[in-house]
Amino acid sequence: MMNKKMTAILTLLVIMTSAQWALGQCSISGSIVAATSADPMDPDWTYTLTIDWDTGSQHALSHMDLLLDASGGTCTCADFHDALSWSDPIGYSNGDPSCTVNYNGNLECNGDPSIPGVDNILLKFEPIEGTGCEPGTTGTTTFVFYSDLPPAPIDEDILSLVDKFAGNSCFGTLNGDFPAMSCDPVVTDDVEWGNVKSLYR
Repeated sequence: MMNKKMTAILTLLVIMTSAQWALGQCSISGSIVAATSADPMDPDWTYTLTIDWDTGSQHALSHMDLLLDASGGTCTCADFHDALSWSDPIGYSNGDPSCTVNYNGNLECNGDPSIPGVDNILLKFEPIEGTGCEPGTTGTTTFVFYSDLPPAPIDEDILSLVDKFAGNSCFGTLNGDFPAMSCDPVVTDDVEWGNVKSLYR
């Protein structure tokens, strides 16, 4: 009798725990801030991307992507290669156990095959393995990249974020500034680059 009661209790706990996991809400959001580069050897502008994520589950973060252009957009991979640069590691986040995870950045021209439907140009942030430190289920990341192009407001319909965890993914929004490319990622209407640049000097 006791075994049946214990089994019932354990079953109820599993159901409740599963329900909590199912109710979990994943999220990812970010912001990019531009500043003139302090080192004259660097390109003119330094862009700092800060991302907050929560997988909403027991599964830890695998990697995350900055989606740079919509499918059928006007940019090419060569446009981003010419406009952006970075050093590896490109950034870092808090990790599990209490530690710092470093990330490499990779420009991917054909999307992310591990996430269904993500087939556009993207910048992939991949945790560096073999350090004994891995991303957890929640965290904050900071990535840094450079450009000679001045900042312009992000087109939020184009630039966005996605993270991958276990077999799942979560899409989110991005705001702030991005290098003023002549193609999709920024809002270019009525922008005078000299005036914009003077705001950051």
